[in-house]
Amino acid sequence: MRQLHVDRTNNLVALPVQLADPSLGPPVLQVWGGTQYNACVHSVNRAVERVFVRITGYTPLYSITRDFIPQSAVFNVVFPLKLNILKSQRQGLDFVASELKSIHQGSQRAAHQELSRKVVDIITKATWSTTHANGTHAEFTSQGQPSNDWIRRMLFPDAVDGVMQTKLRTIPTRRGLFDHNMNYEQLQSVHSVCENEYGILPFLISGPPGTGKTKTLVELALNLLNSTNVGHVLICAPSDSAADTLALRLKRHLTPKQLLRLNGPNRADNEVPQDLLPYCYIEHDMFYIPPFPQLMAYNVVVTSTRDAAILTEVRLTNIDLWLAETGIRSAFHPETSHTAPTLHWGALLMDEAAQATEVESLPAISVVMPPSTYSASMPQPRFVMAGDQNQLGPRTASLDTKYATSLFERLFSRDLYDKHPLSRSSVRPSAAPPVMTAKMLPMLHPPFTNLIRNYRSHPAILSVPSQLFYHDTLIPEATILSTPLQTSPLWHGRKWPILFIAHAGPDDIERDGGGWYNHSEARVACHIAARLVTESSVAQKDVVIMSPFAAQVKVLRRFMRSGDYNNGAGMWDINIGPLEAFQGLESRVVIICTTRTRPRFLDMDAKRGLGIVGQKRKMNVALTRAKEALFVIGNPEVLGQDEHWRTFLGFCWRNRLVDKRGVLWNGEKESSEGKVGVLERALLVKEERQSQGKDQKTGRALGAGNVPKGLGDEEELWMEELKAVLEEYGDIDDDDDYEDDHAEEEDENEYTQDDPANASASMELADRESNSGDEVMQYVGRFRNGRPSF
Repeated sequence: MRQLHVDRTNNLVALPVQLADPSLGPPVLQVWGGTQYNACVHSVNRAVERVFVRITGYTPLYSITRDFIPQSAVFNVVFPLKLNILKSQRQGLDFVASELKSIHQGSQRAAHQELSRKVVDIITKATWSTTHANGTHAEFTSQGQPSNDWIRRMLFPDAVDGVMQTKLRTIPTRRGLFDHNMNYEQLQSVHSVCENEYGILPFLISGPPGTGKTKTLVELALNLLNSTNVGHVLICAPSDSAADTLALRLKRHLTPKQLLRLNGPNRADNEVPQDLLPYCYIEHDMFYIPPFPQLMAYNVVVTSTRDAAILTEVRLTNIDLWLAETGIRSAFHPETSHTAPTLHWGALLMDEAAQATEVESLPAISVVMPPSTYSASMPQPRFVMAGDQNQLGPRTASLDTKYATSLFERLFSRDLYDKHPLSRSSVRPSAAPPVMTAKMLPMLHPPFTNLIRNYRSHPAILSVPSQLFYHDTLIPEATILSTPLQTSPLWHGRKWPILFIAHAGPDDIERDGGGWYNHSEARVACHIAARLVTESSVAQKDVVIMSPFAAQVKVLRRFMRSGDYNNGAGMWDINIGPLEAFQGLESRVVIICTTRTRPRFLDMDAKRGLGIVGQKRKMNVALTRAKEALFVIGNPEVLGQDEHWRTFLGFCWRNRLVDKRGVLWNGEKESSEGKVGVLERALLVKEERQSQGKDQKTGRALGAGNVPKGLGDEEELWMEELKAVLEEYGDIDDDDDYEDDHAEEEDENEYTQDDPANASASMELADRESNSGDEVMQYVGRFRNGRPSF
């Protein structure tokens, strides 16, 4: 921070400043005093949009007047580049690149020797020659044995790396669970990873909003420790807050001697939840690394992907520990053959993986990566990621998509995951999880799980996101209580808690070009929020107002906290902020201000990544925050430029969920062009049955249910409605293989045919390593070309 020279009215004043070295010349005129201070953020008051900083060694400047009074504290603030973060990412990249090169070179040698053996087999046909060739083969294998290619499998997995499934799986049991409310898909994730039935591959958990990704990872970590040979688990998340959430849930089951929340030394202690401080290690009033014996004893270490580099710096990676233990054994007893030691870290679990750039993930991966000389027949580390590639990804300054693509998203785009018969895009919309049948076998064990049960939103709110972004596979499971919100006069008697408010008031830009705002839209949003609080007994903290434009957020906060509301006191507890800030959060009521009302600026928005039109991930995040009520304010002409928003407009128009507010708009075109989603059809069927008196029950009737001993009456009704819709549209077959219990049954007739994966394993290995060479080498240089901003 550089303090500026100002006069009494805070105008800049150029004063003579002597340079540090007088030999460089006489004093020069500058508007700053020549002193630069280092500062850190002490606290943030989001309600009044104020940041408090702590300046080290600050000395006030004084005005050059006869009064000699202190100047106003006016500074130029510069945020320095976080070189330590870039350094850790570079180290992770170099670490992984070195192993990839080693594996690639070893595979080339093995492929060459395999080719040489085949040439000998062709040329030599006598018995002696055949025997000689067999001896040559054994020699080549011993000299050029392929290295442990764990890191290649994690970054570039192929179908040949998987394990073929030839019989139906048994239903996972609930014995040994720490959380007995796990649903079928969550339970299947835990079972698959613990049994390691899919091979040495990254296991991906695709979790749309409100489906329990973090809950699944916590249960998985505890079961790995409780029921497998894994003794030490590293758990990471892209942000400190997400890592804190994981640690808070784990501490219910682990003691401070078993769980460590590892923080970087620069993190302030007031940022850490008080309940987590006993699980942190503090030395000299700062977060620190525990002593080596203590650190080795922890069963679970939770940290951010950034701070995982601390473990690399202190040489606590699998490679360092394994090589150290092997070297010490050989040094003390060189004449004795020793059993190879096992790896320290048995698993890496990464939450919110879709929000981390690929290079941000590498430091954590390099911690658990085994050495290339570690036997592939020994237990290998498990690598599990949970995330949602359909929500906002990593935030980068670079517009180059390769820097903003997460490892999670890139892996899910590979054929092994994307083209699998049980992938989200391959299964039909249904009222139940996709069921594996005998007709589908043999097939690869799926190295992924798609979570499909949403425990957050009303089914009407979930309908459009499920159709647009999740192939109509989501099942609503939320419990919506009967409150005054459901009968609010804002709905005008409409049947579902969604309202699109047409608005054409002009948007405007700040004088300094700082951002776009819309005063009339802000008034509409604030009026709705105030009515919800005063007329429908909704607490202020349960209302969220969001906009994709920062300038509009400022206007909304100024209006909402003014004397126009709450009897002159303003409404300060209503949560108002930019759209991106609400990813991962939820609220009873959400009001979305789209702000942009003039179509001619859409091209400019698209180039700069602004607004919500043409930004499907932002749209998905915005629509899926609401639990009980959703309001969208926007210009239908502008939103209609986006195919995804046209689907939403058609949904609202078909179901009379529109308040036109005098805007000339006819939504028949959007209504007729849009496809009716599965949840929308089911809601219509339910409404029809209620009108006929066939469904008079109240309460929870929103999903397939999570009742261990069978479905309740309400769940059965909802299932019947979904199935009726799907049968009407031909989405459900009468095939007997699809059972009503939504689980895979044990097939008594095991397949007797040979496993296709074993028939040509040796040939596929050589071909795979040869063909993947270019891909590996491109990866090594992928992040080194150009000057990306992270």
